[in-house]
Amino acid sequence: MPEIHVLDGGLRVVIEPLPHTHSVSLSCTICVGSGHEDDDQSGMAHFVEHLLFKGTPRRPNPKILIETIEGVGGMIDAYTNVESTVYSVKVAHIHLERAIDVLADMLQHPNMSVVDVDKERRVILEEISTTADTPSELVHLLADTAMWGAQPLGRDIAGSEATVGRFQRDALYAFYQNSYTRSNLIISVAGNVDSAQVLALINAAFVDMPTGTPAVIRPTLPALAGPNVSVQFDDSEQVHFCVSLLGLGMDDPDRWAMLVFDSVVGGNSTSRLFQEIREERALAYTIGSYSREFRDAGKWVVSASVDTDTIDETVTAVMNVLRDVKANGLTQEELAQIKEQVKGGMLLSLEDTMSVSSRNGSHMLRYGRIISVEDVISSVEALTLADITRVALRVLQPDNLHLTMIGPVTDTAIVAKQLHL
Repeated sequence: MPEIHVLDGGLRVVIEPLPHTHSVSLSCTICVGSGHEDDDQSGMAHFVEHLLFKGTPRRPNPKILIETIEGVGGMIDAYTNVESTVYSVKVAHIHLERAIDVLADMLQHPNMSVVDVDKERRVILEEISTTADTPSELVHLLADTAMWGAQPLGRDIAGSEATVGRFQRDALYAFYQNSYTRSNLIISVAGNVDSAQVLALINAAFVDMPTGTPAVIRPTLPALAGPNVSVQFDDSEQVHFCVSLLGLGMDDPDRWAMLVFDSVVGGNSTSRLFQEIREERALAYTIGSYSREFRDAGKWVVSASVDTDTIDETVTAVMNVLRDVKANGLTQEELAQIKEQVKGGMLLSLEDTMSVSSRNGSHMLRYGRIISVEDVISSVEALTLADITRVALRVLQPDNLHLTMIGPVTDTAIVAKQLHL
């Protein structure tokens, strides 16, 4: 069972000893992401994440910093999302002290020089440009904008060319100072460790981090009305599309039913959408769905890439599947099968220390506690067909429906007529 400790200044530490493993994984979650940014700050959290890999006074360049971990066979990575920025390390358990020292050094003593800012600006602008040139990725960003408009959930987490292009070192450093504080930090450790040793090492390593004040995320504004079709013309041989609907927030009591709904409809290769679109009609190489839960909102998205001459047939087939689910619900057989899939996937995830560390850190960020796998499995087991039908009726609403496409589309009349539920 994970242990939760609150250190001076509100620094939260979660430790889950897994003595049967040979590794240890650490996740440092800064509770600040794109959802905390003002419009003119869009992309700052992501920019700061990049800068923290540029070096510290003790490890003055990225090569030295990364080699400290990779040189002993470990892995180091980071990502930024709407609610947080996460830095993670996985090493053999004998290198626990090294892992904590590197993360503490990065988070507390980044160089963040003007030269580093200018270099990384070019890298991030190239990252934004690469996404813009990759329709299969860009369509998801455009779908977010179509649904949420000009607010954090509707923007690229990396920011825009305009915002990133004008960030200056002092503004980035001020954002860093306000965000990287003990009150905004959750450290999650999982693996072959001794809890007392972990706490002693963290206390010593993070002594220079200020207390600060908890960050306040911006409230999500209402989504834009649907049904709506958005098209970005691209002279290619395929059409990349997303069918997007409002989902559920992370605290919604129906979130486990939403997990099952998503899995049955499009979440895997046995789902209704995959079987209908790929196996029966051979319209797409792959098709799937995913659910994203945020603090006060959520989205559910179906996506695929198809030949230009089959986009109308594919969207029609997708909408027929969704209408059937809304009208008739699931079968008892589907519910039983997906329960076993969900349980098996959760239990298998416990084999990896990084999965455990990430899960515990995410739960502390979102719920302020760790929901045990056993409790989740019990909640999933208790679901009935009526629960899934209730979620389907909540999600499959035409007023929340958006179709976003990138490709050589000039006539949307047929697909527009299909946007009803």
